[in-house]
Amino acid sequence: MSKIRIFALGGLGENGKNMYVCEVDERIFILDAGLKYPSVDLYGIDAVIPDFSYLVENKHRVQGILLSHGHEDHIGAVAEVLKKLNVGVFGTHFTISVLEDTLQEEGMKLSDYRLYRINEDKVMKFGNINISFYNVNHSIPEAINIAIKTDDGTIVFAPDFNFDVSSDDRYRTSFNKISEVAKGG
Repeated sequence: MSKIRIFALGGLGENGKNMYVCEVDERIFILDAGLKYPSVDLYGIDAVIPDFSYLVENKHRVQGILLSHGHEDHIGAVAEVLKKLNVGVFGTHFTISVLEDTLQEEGMKLSDYRLYRINEDKVMKFGNINISFYNVNHSIPEAINIAIKTDDGTIVFAPDFNFDVSSDDRYRTSFNKISEVAKGG
């Protein structure tokens, strides 16, 4: 039986700062890395990011950052994470394109980072762990949910989505993929 831990470094009980960690045995997966815009009482603060010191302390175990979609509350802290961790970042073409703009605005050289474009057909293997994706409908193009398949079952990361069947086919939720994921337990 695998040792599995799932916890939030931000995003619970607040609007923004979404960052979740999924640990399976010795592997750590970062699920989104977002920022939060400050309330009016935080004068002089442009953005609030999660405290990811745990990830820095365990950087040798971090396998990568998996991004669900391109809203800043889900990708806005990636630049700060990449300044401390040398890990790959995985997202759809649109999400990675938005991230690239953000990194360039921060003065970061894109060639220094490992940014990978994935789609719902991509399956990534990390030892006995398989990570797959499925499209979901959201207010931004190319949103995905993430399925982390372990020996003990599948963990689904489904942060933001809706079921609008009238949307363009390219942006509809992949109900067939959700069914496939569900079959695995």
